[in-house]
Amino acid sequence: MENPLRKRAQNLLQTFKGENYSFGLDVLGAVGKYAARYGRKVLLVGNEKVLGPVLARVEASLREQGMVLAGGRVVPDAGPNTPREDVYRLASYILHWQPDCVVVVGGGSSIDAAKAANLLASLGEFSLEIDSYFGTGLVSEALRRTNGKLRPLVAVQTAASSGAHLTKYANITDPVAGQKKLIVDEAIVPSAAVFDYSVTTTMPPGLTVDGALDGMAHCLEVFYGADKSRFGLIQEIASVGIELVLRYTKRALEDPKDLEAREALGLATDLGGYAIMVGGTNGAHLTSFSLVDIASHGRACGLMNP
Repeated sequence: MENPLRKRAQNLLQTFKGENYSFGLDVLGAVGKYAARYGRKVLLVGNEKVLGPVLARVEASLREQGMVLAGGRVVPDAGPNTPREDVYRLASYILHWQPDCVVVVGGGSSIDAAKAANLLASLGEFSLEIDSYFGTGLVSEALRRTNGKLRPLVAVQTAASSGAHLTKYANITDPVAGQKKLIVDEAIVPSAAVFDYSVTTTMPPGLTVDGALDGMAHCLEVFYGADKSRFGLIQEIASVGIELVLRYTKRALEDPKDLEAREALGLATDLGGYAIMVGGTNGAHLTSFSLVDIASHGRACGLMNP
């Protein structure tokens, strides 16, 4: 990758997340270090069939820090688009096993499910209905009213896409209504995050394209709505993120194991996550929520953006 562009992306992300985020190639070993901050018993969430080798490395990192798995096993993660029943299922594991922290390994849907399950398990005194938290700032309000707090959550991203491991958003889908709804709250930002870009070499072509479109949509839509006070920062985030997507998506499709291209798309979609923490998306993302039953999120956004 051209060093100046890569360096600009890295500097932006380091400024954004500091010591609570490890990103790059071969960084999975950082998971145990982060999780050990919060106790000894960890609920590990992931898809062993799809992400078996990644989960094995994460589990080894946890054990090196003297941590034990709640229930003695990995808990299955969520399906695509985070069906609400998966959120309730994960919340029941948290309530039953009472871990000191949660480590979720997966893409945006899995991380969103863990965020939502964590708040449900922590806020039963306020409401056990996920609908109570759809909107902006409602989790923080519930925490204030109950004097409660969420368990620490470490997000281990495996797909260059939504930036869920870095953000205050959780998208949850009602499969019956065919509608996706959104929780927006600073309280659900993961306590720490890890993204080893090398694990994305196994992403299939369709998912690679969807992720690139989602990352570009985040940057583009936030730039469209930038206000004067943050215009310079948003312009830098968006210009670097979009350039990385445009330069490297084709390379990643032609050679899925091209680590330079995979790192570039990881940096790009991470910048998309940074963008939506600075500003908001608009039309394309809002419309995509109603297309959840007919198109992937990335392609729905791609269709609606110029």
